[in-house]
Amino acid sequence: MRPVIAILFWWILFGGSHVAMSSTRWRPKLVARLGERGFLVVYSLVALVTFALLAHSYAHHKHAGWQLWQTFGGSFLYLIVRDLNVALMAFAFILLVSGLVARPPSSMMPAGGTPEPYGVTRITRHPSFAAFWLFGIAHCLVNGGLTDLVFFGGLSVFSWLGATHQDSRKRADVPGYAEFTAATSFVPFAAIMKKQQPMPLHELSWGVIAFALLLFYLIRAYHPSMFGGVLMSL
Repeated sequence: MRPVIAILFWWILFGGSHVAMSSTRWRPKLVARLGERGFLVVYSLVALVTFALLAHSYAHHKHAGWQLWQTFGGSFLYLIVRDLNVALMAFAFILLVSGLVARPPSSMMPAGGTPEPYGVTRITRHPSFAAFWLFGIAHCLVNGGLTDLVFFGGLSVFSWLGATHQDSRKRADVPGYAEFTAATSFVPFAAIMKKQQPMPLHELSWGVIAFALLLFYLIRAYHPSMFGGVLMSL
């Protein structure tokens, strides 16, 4: 159980520092002392260091602990899980790259103006958080070890809580953000399925989507040598 406790410790440190530093209580004090740019530098460094230590801890304890499920071996279940993993990861890359390019109202450094649903935010108002949420789910499907589930499941939980915290802070600070959250969803396509938003096909940047898919396929091709595991080819 020690590897699991170690990964949980780093998750708590990473997530706790992330939320505390961006809270309405501490963020204004830190910005007043460091300046907006200085705060972003310190905030990013703390996040980078703590997540690097978290990833390092997991890298030394991959697939450890109880094996709660096993999907490899050529079974029909493996085929389903493999294809679902690939589909979720491809979509996650599209959301992540699209969100970074668009700088939506939910991001730390939005493009500015009144928060309005457009493009990728009609699908999810938190493209980056939703991407990592899907990333965690996709990896839990193909990794049944206890340390795997704590690491990747923790990524999904952190993404959900991080998006909720970001929404709470921005509703208090940003005019119009409450209306933006009411009209959109965190879970991809939920607002569209509820007919709160139209499908934004004509608003999406297909060049960005093509680049995201190219990046996904490159990382997938080199995944075994970079991160371990097997090539999840279709």
